[in-house]
Amino acid sequence: MIYERPVVHSWGSLHDFLDLFSPKGIHPPISDDWRVQKLKSLIDVDPAKVQRNLDQVCKELRLCVSARQARRLFKACTGVGIKEYRMKRRLDVAARELRTTDMPVKVIAGKAGYRHVSTFTKHFLKQFHLRPIDFRRLWNGRDGQHNGWVAGSEMQLGRGALGRREQICFSEPRNSD
Repeated sequence: MIYERPVVHSWGSLHDFLDLFSPKGIHPPISDDWRVQKLKSLIDVDPAKVQRNLDQVCKELRLCVSARQARRLFKACTGVGIKEYRMKRRLDVAARELRTTDMPVKVIAGKAGYRHVSTFTKHFLKQFHLRPIDFRRLWNGRDGQHNGWVAGSEMQLGRGALGRREQICFSEPRNSD
């Protein structure tokens, strides 16, 4: 009797193999989750409301999930956590205020939900690579630069703190009135 080796067929990874047996189309894509859309719209309207008690917010919005599950869903759908999304939205609103008004930075920081201007400045610097007052000066053209920025235009800032070239990209056009 001659021994013959068994033939092994590869189905790819275990996950691919199991996908052959799972029913398709039962669960809607997570990016279309209505609970995440409700949370995003609330954060877009009032970022400070979601700041304290997410369990209470979930009950008020009738999401039928715990705060922990809401955080998981939100991150799975958007790729960022609720806290990070809320902070970016607050800073975007603050940047708009810096561009369009002459309010002091302290007032804008308070409206954005920051108790201390230093914390606001630290987060603003992290997102925009400029201090708020420098952002305002640059945007309004008070430092000798031209102020007719075009959407998506870039400005070279020279060498950054780590010795590499940095750029700032502005996403909204500046109205030239």
